[in-house]
Amino acid sequence: MHFIDFIRGRKLKFKILLLFVLILVLPLAVLMGITLDRISRKAAEDFKSKLGYAASLFRESLEDQLDSLKIRAKTVADFDFYTLAGVGFNAETTVPLMQYELVRSGLDYIAIIKNRAEVVVEQGTPPTESLLKIIPAMCHSPLNVNLYVIGDEPWIFAAAMITKFKSEQPQHVIFAQRLPRDFADKLKSLTGAEFSLNYAGNRILTSQMDIYSKRNIGRILDNPDLKSGQMQITSRSHSFVREEALKGQISETIRLEIALPDSEYNTLGQTIQRDFIVLGLFGLALALATGTVLSWHIAGPINSLAESTSLVTRGAMSVLPITVRKDEIGDLSNNFREMVISISNEKEMKEQRVRELNTLFEISNAVNLFTDSEELLKFVLTQGIDALEAERGSIMLLDDSTDELIVKVASGGRYRVFAGNPVKLGNGICGQVAKSGSGIICNDGFKDPRFRNFGSLMPVEDIQSLICSPLKFKDGIIGVINIVNKRNGSEFKDSDLSLLNLIASQAAVTIENNKLYELSITDGMTRLFVHRYFQARLAEEVLRARRYGLTMSLIMMDIDNFKKFNDTYGHQVGDQVIQKVAQSIRETVRTGIDVPCRYGGEEMAVIFPETRAEEAFQTAERLRERIAAITVQHSSGDLRITVSIGVSSYPVHAHDRESLIKVADKALYASKGAGKNRSTLAPEPGQV
Repeated sequence: MHFIDFIRGRKLKFKILLLFVLILVLPLAVLMGITLDRISRKAAEDFKSKLGYAASLFRESLEDQLDSLKIRAKTVADFDFYTLAGVGFNAETTVPLMQYELVRSGLDYIAIIKNRAEVVVEQGTPPTESLLKIIPAMCHSPLNVNLYVIGDEPWIFAAAMITKFKSEQPQHVIFAQRLPRDFADKLKSLTGAEFSLNYAGNRILTSQMDIYSKRNIGRILDNPDLKSGQMQITSRSHSFVREEALKGQISETIRLEIALPDSEYNTLGQTIQRDFIVLGLFGLALALATGTVLSWHIAGPINSLAESTSLVTRGAMSVLPITVRKDEIGDLSNNFREMVISISNEKEMKEQRVRELNTLFEISNAVNLFTDSEELLKFVLTQGIDALEAERGSIMLLDDSTDELIVKVASGGRYRVFAGNPVKLGNGICGQVAKSGSGIICNDGFKDPRFRNFGSLMPVEDIQSLICSPLKFKDGIIGVINIVNKRNGSEFKDSDLSLLNLIASQAAVTIENNKLYELSITDGMTRLFVHRYFQARLAEEVLRARRYGLTMSLIMMDIDNFKKFNDTYGHQVGDQVIQKVAQSIRETVRTGIDVPCRYGGEEMAVIFPETRAEEAFQTAERLRERIAAITVQHSSGDLRITVSIGVSSYPVHAHDRESLIKVADKALYASKGAGKNRSTLAPEPGQV
């Protein structure tokens, strides 16, 4: 035992010298060979595992891209364009829907095809070549999706027959979308692999970057027909494999190239192999007894290390116990242990990063999901609360006219209502953040000397920790986001502030973009929706009512004797009249449900989703009476305002958008003819 303890405490150099002195026998060399073989096999398994994982991720992502476009094309063909079948696919009826679909689905090109070859209507930017060959190929079946290479760019095409349209000449909807250049970048960050799509000796899509951060798109310099081999990417050796991208699923012969950096196990194996060869050559001349002791002392820990590496390659982060050995093997074991811990921590960081990216992605897409500013703010706030695993929070926006922060939305916790006075810049934690433009972590909560209550209804003692980040847009501050209390009771960290800063930055852009969208669909003078938005929403509501068997109603309104206001009292008075009527409409209809619009000039319209004709007529009467009570002050005396209203409903009076408008408009003129200042419900078909 004293001899073994003596050996255990010595450095590897001393043990090798002892090996020379006491004679190491051939079994040690055999054990060394077995260990090397295991390391080599584990390196091969590591490469195969990473390659298979990377390839499956890429193919699944590409298949998801194709399936998503195919499903969207099928949905549009079966529903959105079905309503146009009765009137024909002309530019007036079809272009608005196509333009809307271009934006909503992120398409580059959309067209309606007749008789599998003739383009009836198209929108977007079509591919510059091969389109006349692609369209017949795509439209040969009721539903088709394919990937084509056009001008050294990958394009996804999806075609769906409008099956509900009965005609001898089949009608198809065809979608086209460029595959983004950065399609494989996220997969690269997840797997560490470089992905490329190769076609006709060219890389048409790749995640590879040169030293100038430029994509390696273009001609493949080495033999493009090689199925596997080595390549240099940014001065680092990579092993690559090339195989068919989606075998049997697309018509083009496009190859997927996956390049992985050389495994660390290969380097480790080569180093140990060189050492073992030297030891093996000298070991042939050494003795059996000492060789047995040293093989147990050296090969055993290395085998344990190899088994641990095998577990790591399969995803099980098994950490070796801390060794008390003082030699290089002890250092290697401890270093490997630290490496596994580091890899595990890095994996957790990457998973956290993926969650962060998903949160930012959801927020960036929110502008397409919400048209109401308050709903958008609530969504952004909820995303921030969930991402930081917090209890609640609030968003405060800066009033440009007063330079004060005002609470716009709050969510979470037991307290659903946040009320308080406006906050001046520099006051309290949120005021300091808005003034300095830098986030603050306050883990002392209400006890922090910088904390202020500002008259909130929420008890301040409930705030144990607080984190606040500015909403920055371009060079200015538009508000702050406050997150309160970790759910597990822990403190906020710098990483939480970094994440909240990212969320706030993305949220600020999303909020400003939503403001621009609201401006684009809102009439500046009346703050009602514009005519273009009215037509689109009415078509959507009719389609939704038809699809789910619902009712919906429409009122058309015209200001009585409006020309007299303009001719007698001037256009400024006429504008005041229109604004007063618009204000009454906004205050009467249901916020977030009904759609008040300016149809044109002095004509207004309101869409009532899921509303019966009688209910819409009652609302019209309330609105008419409210407007009749309005006065506009003038030097010649107070001016009275009245309106005439017509009401129509789906499916009682009409079954499509145009007919619904015509019926309501006819009812409006009936109100005019009956003496004005009245509402008329359109008669049911067959009634006088």
